[in-house]
Amino acid sequence: MRLPASGFTLIELMVSLTVLAILAMVATPSYLDFFDRTRVRGAADDVVSLVANARAEAVKNDLDVSLAMTGSGTAWCLGGNASAPPSGGDPAADADPCDCSDSTDCVVSGQRFAVDSAAYPEVSVSAPLGSALVLDGTLGALTPLAAHGLTLTSPSGKYDVRVEMSGLGLARLCTPAGKPTMSSVPPC
Repeated sequence: MRLPASGFTLIELMVSLTVLAILAMVATPSYLDFFDRTRVRGAADDVVSLVANARAEAVKNDLDVSLAMTGSGTAWCLGGNASAPPSGGDPAADADPCDCSDSTDCVVSGQRFAVDSAAYPEVSVSAPLGSALVLDGTLGALTPLAAHGLTLTSPSGKYDVRVEMSGLGLARLCTPAGKPTMSSVPPC
């Protein structure tokens, strides 16, 4: 008596692979869109975190912190430098703008203080800060007292996230008009 063979027939295997290929083709666009959103949102979250930490360090140490953006497009960097503490009866010096290309620059409280585009491949800045901003060491307010912001764009260009900074040095995220919204990011 011959026992029945266990396993798959060639036809069953081909049907299974065809179903798997169809599922992969359906899921790929959603998967790519997820990574597109995640990259731009991660960069925006890091920029907001850098601004919040710079403001906290400025107030904690009673020293001005300068925020500066260098580069444009997909090659950008935002960093902060604290002013040198007062010494010998002299007041604290002004905070120099950060130069991200110098690995010894962009330092606040002894730590490197920068968000670099290398961590977020193909995320671009389409509306950079412009000149260096200074967070006042007394209140953490921006000097000059005005609102500023920058816009980060996803690799596909589909998503934009705007980082807005109030005159008081507080940063928030929003989605510009005409762009798809993201979870927990309100429209501008």
